Amino acid sequence: MIQQNVVLCPIFGCFLMVKTKQFLDITKTNLLILSVRLLSVAGAILWVTNPNLYIATINKEHLIFIYNGIIFTYVIFFILRFIIPKLTRKCEYFCLFTFIFDQMVISYFTYNTGGFSSPFYSGYFVVITFSAFVLGTRMAVITALSGAMFYIAFNFSYGIGLYNLAEISYRVIPFFIIAYPTGVLSDRIENHLIEIKKLNEELKVKNRKLEETLNEIEVMQKQLIKREKEKAMLDLAESVAHRLRNPMMSIGGIATILDRKIKKGADKQEILKYVEYIKNESKQMSELLNNLLEMSRTELELSFISVEKLIKSLLEEFKDRIEENLIDIKLEIESQIPPVRTDKKKLTISLRNIIDNCIKAMKHGGELYIGVKRSETIENAIEIIIRDTGPGIPKDILNNIFKPFESGGAVKKGIGLPLAKHSIELLGGELYIESEIGIGTTFKIILPM
Repeated sequence: MIQQNVVLCPIFGCFLMVKTKQFLDITKTNLLILSVRLLSVAGAILWVTNPNLYIATINKEHLIFIYNGIIFTYVIFFILRFIIPKLTRKCEYFCLFTFIFDQMVISYFTYNTGGFSSPFYSGYFVVITFSAFVLGTRMAVITALSGAMFYIAFNFSYGIGLYNLAEISYRVIPFFIIAYPTGVLSDRIENHLIEIKKLNEELKVKNRKLEETLNEIEVMQKQLIKREKEKAMLDLAESVAHRLRNPMMSIGGIATILDRKIKKGADKQEILKYVEYIKNESKQMSELLNNLLEMSRTELELSFISVEKLIKSLLEEFKDRIEENLIDIKLEIESQIPPVRTDKKKLTISLRNIIDNCIKAMKHGGELYIGVKRSETIENAIEIIIRDTGPGIPKDILNNIFKPFESGGAVKKGIGLPLAKHSIELLGGELYIESEIGIGTTFKIILPM
């Protein structure tokens, strides 16, 4: 196999230089290919002149002259490869010529190493196979034909008669048997590659159109979000104005009545009744404005807090209302829950509004369940479950429960639950609600640790 390999290396080098586009314009790669070619030919020369394997019929001086000629030719090929435009008909014919020249080189060594029985005979098949892959069926057949002609012509002196005509045919016909199917396979591969390239170009065009469409959608989405924000702001402003107008008008009316009462000399108890009404209305407006201001505050002040202590302090805050409404408290807090890094103020507001909502739903008694545990579905998160046994929330109201001032139909609500959800989301968590009529309502908070 040594004698075959030393000749096949330059052929393989030519194949890389022609077929592989990545190598076409890289000077270092072409220099490497040239070096491999020259070293391969030198190896072949050394092999045929080896004293232990010497079977060449040519003298060494003549062999050196041929060797120099082959080297010179390969150097010319190397230079011309940079001059001829790649992927053109000229390039194709040039590559065919290099394969024919390689056939000549193989025929030369075949002639000088035993003629028809030379071990260099297998080199023809390699050149034909590579030419078929590189140039296709037509050029492969031409390469096979030139190889057959060189094979017979170079070895004619060994004698061609009826006794070895069958053997010569047996050796030459396989050239074409290999050239044709390999060339057909190469042509089909090339057609597939062209089709793939065409499909890739179409895909690029469609991708550009898709990208343009996505950009248009993104612009439209931004415009839509902007409009939705503007609409939400207008709706919020309208709701706040409506929400504040009634108590302010009431306060104005009460103030007018109170003025008349004072002028008529009304007793202190009657005056205090009107003053207390004004104080309650003012307190509600103040809470509403504070909630709106809190919703607009997006800055976070993170610190490590104990959720258990926070919940117990909130229950202490609602103690009087819980006892007044005859509500039982059930706490289930998983042991060894570590402190949570969060904004204490926002979490407190969220839990306070949810607990307040649950207490309001149980005016005639019930059970308030609060559970805290590690999340089973989300890593490094806790779940806070708050559940009441109130009458439940109708579906049409539940769908709008987190919209400010509106819970469905004509029923107007405040901003407590929307503020709770907004605050939890700012903390990187989620707030969910489920409710069944006659059973109660459950709030589920998922909060990162």
